[in-house]
Amino acid sequence: MTTVTTSQPQTDVSVLHAQLQLLQQENARLSLINQFAIDLHELTGADDILSYAAKHVVAGLGFVDCAIFILAADGETLVRKAGTGTRDLPSHLGIAELKVGFGLVGYSAQIKQSVLVSDTRNDPHYLADLVPSLSELVVPILDGDELLGVLDCEHSHSNYFSAEHQQILEVVASILASKLRKSQMLDTLESSVSKLEYAERLQKALYEIASFSYFANDFSSFYKRLHQIVNSLIYAPNFYIALFDDETQTLQFPYFADTEDEIDPNQVYGSDVLEHSLTGHVFRSKQPLLICRQQMADFDREHKVRTYGSEPESWLGVPFQSSDTVRGVVAVQSYVANIQYSERDLELMIFVSQHISNALERVFSEKRLQHQALHDALTGLPNRSLLMDRIGQAFKRMQRFPANHLAVMYLDLDRFKTVNDTLGHQVGDAFLIQVGRVLKLCMRQTDTLARLGGDEFAVVLEDVVSLVDVTDVAQRIIQALQQPLLVGEHMLLTSCSIGIALASSEDQLQSADELIRRADIAMYQAKQDGRGVYRIYSSDMKVEESQEFRLGLEIKAALAKKHFMLHYQPIISLDTDDTLGFEALIRWSHQSRGAITPDEFIPYAEKNGLIGLIDHYVLQQSIEQIRLWRQNYAMPFYVSVNVSGLAFSEPDFASAVIEKLAEAQVPARYLAIEITERALIENIEQARLCLKQLRQHGVKVLLDDFGTGYSSLSYLNEFKLDVLKIDRSFIANMKPRIQDNPVVNTVIALAKTLNLKVVAEGVETSLQRQLLKELGCDAGQGYWFAKALPAADAVKWLR
Repeated sequence: MTTVTTSQPQTDVSVLHAQLQLLQQENARLSLINQFAIDLHELTGADDILSYAAKHVVAGLGFVDCAIFILAADGETLVRKAGTGTRDLPSHLGIAELKVGFGLVGYSAQIKQSVLVSDTRNDPHYLADLVPSLSELVVPILDGDELLGVLDCEHSHSNYFSAEHQQILEVVASILASKLRKSQMLDTLESSVSKLEYAERLQKALYEIASFSYFANDFSSFYKRLHQIVNSLIYAPNFYIALFDDETQTLQFPYFADTEDEIDPNQVYGSDVLEHSLTGHVFRSKQPLLICRQQMADFDREHKVRTYGSEPESWLGVPFQSSDTVRGVVAVQSYVANIQYSERDLELMIFVSQHISNALERVFSEKRLQHQALHDALTGLPNRSLLMDRIGQAFKRMQRFPANHLAVMYLDLDRFKTVNDTLGHQVGDAFLIQVGRVLKLCMRQTDTLARLGGDEFAVVLEDVVSLVDVTDVAQRIIQALQQPLLVGEHMLLTSCSIGIALASSEDQLQSADELIRRADIAMYQAKQDGRGVYRIYSSDMKVEESQEFRLGLEIKAALAKKHFMLHYQPIISLDTDDTLGFEALIRWSHQSRGAITPDEFIPYAEKNGLIGLIDHYVLQQSIEQIRLWRQNYAMPFYVSVNVSGLAFSEPDFASAVIEKLAEAQVPARYLAIEITERALIENIEQARLCLKQLRQHGVKVLLDDFGTGYSSLSYLNEFKLDVLKIDRSFIANMKPRIQDNPVVNTVIALAKTLNLKVVAEGVETSLQRQLLKELGCDAGQGYWFAKALPAADAVKWLR
């Protein structure tokens, strides 16, 4: 019987079974890799890609612990970006980053080759992580020859990883490299698009900031809109502006928006708050500061600076200068750990700070000019114009609260002339400043102290309940001024005479002029009664009225009887010698006192509110003269009329001028209005409106006496004018060589830049005329051409 052997077929089956198992494993790996590639196609962000690779693919290969490191921008540091198993740790635990060349991860990155270590105890490169391992497989992620990162797999058993594992992981690394590169390219493209979009938004935002900062008047709205724009560009829910006044040494936060803290914008802080604050450091250093929370401790040790209120994660502050005495800081702060400010944010905030500075400077300049127009230059106290306004406002309040009365005190220092005559005007001026300070201490905070000129002061007391309220103040003033005053090296004694006038809702008195007149009369009564006393006005006072008061009555009478006359000084073209126009100048021939010069009565009229009446008188007479000249002579020239700030600030001034021209049937182009810078800024908004109305109807506007006032370029640009007149003081001091006259040259060049004609006043020599012509001046007026002439002589001079 033959024996059949079956072992060979059994062996063949085992082999086939083993091969099948290998094929199935290979197929599973290929499926895993294929699925990995498919899934990666749906992912775009680098973080998502790395997280998926670490937690799904590597785990699918049966690996327990894995970390993926990416090469940092410096090309020397590997940063852990994803992990699984014991390697899935926060950034502050385990090996979160290492340098190329250190550890097996750094070594693989350095040689750009895979590293398989069967037993880490025998490898000098091995670095133990939070949980030590016995075997490690490291595969570099390469795009061509460029290193992108490293795949690092570890296992607690030795000899765990095989060459086959290495091959599979290298395929995974290759796919990952391709996807990371594409992701980087997409990120770069998106970044470029984002930068372009940001640049466009930034350009629009910066233009808006520049635009509305120029026209800002309401600063609460300005700050709020500024905050909105900044917040649209960077993270800025916490935004504030701090202002520090060097003169008063006070700090204020006019705008403060914060998610953690709150500050009242009206609260004022002393300079001590700035000693140890970030805001104070920026004020003192005058340099921007960008700081994060981690740097705060070192910064505090070095500069003794700490944060006030809630501690931010990131703080950015930029300084700016708003005026001669006011400085500011604009700041943003983040309380979110992962939101940190950058150098780009710093550049934006520097731009913002510059435009805050521009806006504040413009408004502060307007306020300074308005303050100068309404305050005495020596003492800083309100002048007569502001005093009259305060009295007018007090009358209105008294109508609403009839139970309260109004009082005005007129103060005159006794024997002040002696101080000036014996010690000089410099000591006299310092003495007046000291007196002003003493008087201020004697009054309530709501009272108004004004200097009227010379040694005369006035006080407005509102909401007076009884006469005792007024006499108490008067008594305090008299007692205070009986004490010696130290002025420099001199101990000076003085006293004052006080006149008091009262007004109530019952006596129907509503005239500020009349109230001051009564106080003036009472003051003269006090002087007659022995000085150093006060007197209350009563209708039976028979005191002799002052010379100034008589002058006021005579001015009003002269206006009513048309005793003022106008003379006309020609304005001559320097190119053609043609007469371009005449400036109307007022003259007064008094019946008993003879000729009274404008220098004698115009200052009084300005101080006592009569200048507006004179302005309208001159306007009416000039328009009538233009009508006669047009009727009887060929008249291609204009007549210019000087107008004060008081008249120019009248709401209906432009309408009144236009109405007068219409009544006389005189075309507007034959009239010009001359106005000084001071008059323009007394009521800026009204002046802007008035100028617009006049020029729209064809009336020329000339800026008079340029160079003696504020000479502000911003006003020249803002107010639309026709002609700039150079003050005679600059012409009188002209030197024979053109290059030695920089002021006149600059003014003419400036006017040309702004498309303004230039007229030089006070031309008295042929040399001045020639120099002005060579410098490009358009016209001149002065004795070299003709003095101011009566109307009849002006016509003869033309012929």
